[in-house]
Amino acid sequence: MTFEDAGFDRNDKVAGREPVQRKDKPSEQLYDREVPLNGGGSHGLLHDWLDGEVDVMRASEVEGKSKVELWTRINAESEMLRRRVTPVGVQQRIMASLPDTPGTAGHWWKQNMVITPVAAVAIGAALLAVGALVIEMLR
Repeated sequence: MTFEDAGFDRNDKVAGREPVQRKDKPSEQLYDREVPLNGGGSHGLLHDWLDGEVDVMRASEVEGKSKVELWTRINAESEMLRRRVTPVGVQQRIMASLPDTPGTAGHWWKQNMVITPVAAVAIGAALLAVGALVIEMLR
């Protein structure tokens, strides 16, 4: 992106150059994204058929057989997906993994952490080693 494309104005008189003529970009046609409320248009009969107000034969004659077949297939697949359920085995595993009473699964930051003596000695040795390294680096 050049300086001129960004829309900044230059003070070319100070620099001693001729000002560059801006090339305006071709204006793009902006479309209104609102749907008209009057419902006028060629899609009215197809919508009426989808709403159950017109029979299939009339809709396919006016709108075209391919559009009616497409929406018939979409409706059939949607109905199939609406009837799909989780298999019993998966549902049982999900239910088994839930805690018996609500709220018993504790938060990880609130759990009681027990440090064994061996772990405490290891942590102490690690902190001592890190401290020794820091002191050596500062010398």
